[in-house]
Amino acid sequence: MQKNKMTMKDLAQELGLSISVVSRVLSGKAGQYRISDKTRVAVRAAAKRHGFTPNQLARGLRLRKSHTIGLLIPDISNNFFSDVARSVEISARHRGYSIILCNTEESEAIERTSLELLLARKVDGVIVAPVAESGDCGHLLALLNDNVPIVLLDRFFPGAGLPHVTSDNVRGGYDGAQHLLKCGHRRIGFIQGIPNAQTNIDRLAGYRAALQEFGVEFDPQLVVGHDFGEQNGHHSALTLLGQSHPPTALFVTSSVGALGAMRACVEIGRKIPDEVSIIGFDEYPYAALLSPPLTTIAQQTTLMGQAVCDLLITWLESGEIPERRDVVLPTNLVPRVSVKNLAAQPLSA
Repeated sequence: MQKNKMTMKDLAQELGLSISVVSRVLSGKAGQYRISDKTRVAVRAAAKRHGFTPNQLARGLRLRKSHTIGLLIPDISNNFFSDVARSVEISARHRGYSIILCNTEESEAIERTSLELLLARKVDGVIVAPVAESGDCGHLLALLNDNVPIVLLDRFFPGAGLPHVTSDNVRGGYDGAQHLLKCGHRRIGFIQGIPNAQTNIDRLAGYRAALQEFGVEFDPQLVVGHDFGEQNGHHSALTLLGQSHPPTALFVTSSVGALGAMRACVEIGRKIPDEVSIIGFDEYPYAALLSPPLTTIAQQTTLMGQAVCDLLITWLESGEIPERRDVVLPTNLVPRVSVKNLAAQPLSA
């Protein structure tokens, strides 16, 4: 039989299997249908030997599916989002789906245009890390009402009923502030991201909860910033450290923002951690390589990408919106030397 001329029926006959078993193995659904490892290996080996690949376009037309997923993220240059996007793509590929990636540049207008583009491309569903510029999610709810499967990533809208996967940002905000408080810091600057983003709201709530636990009065003058970018971290750090009574520590709600804050300290001659301590939010390999190595609140980017992909594909393949509509992943503190202990002994609340 000539290479590339074999059909799925021919392949099934050669192996002595049903067409449905061969189809399920080649479409990545062997686990779902409990097909043995021995059968999986045999099918894939035969397909490779004959140079056979299923015609996904024809299959999609028969099933009225494109086997593509739209993925919208607000900033591809932010390592957090690029890491999560990579995890989504890998997870989707293993399940037989392709990804169309859109970078919305933190613009709600681009987000809306991108969604229209994806729907025109007949994607089966979408994963969205929403811009949250205005806190309006009407255009996302419209997709849900039109029976377009949609799952939110990282940022979400409480009470909207949109399935989402996020981190425990309240706990992350609390743990970062608590660590600084235990090290004797009482005047702690908080460099926030997008004020309307639920991730920012939750991290600020955790920060305030830790202050209250330690009996430290909340000072709104110590909360500055407007996005999660490096320039925001730089400008906000200069603002805070230029105050007449500057903070001894900075809690920055993103790692790229923390880089900006560290750059500001270098520019004005403030030594880290001797004169100012810094904590970032998000954990990347470069954090341990900085001078000094950066203390961070780590998020589980790989698991987040897997979870959001699984949530959407389960919906696509079952035809029903998931019963559980929220997945909250734990964060953890990664202490390094960018935080100085001002107390002889760690303080307790």
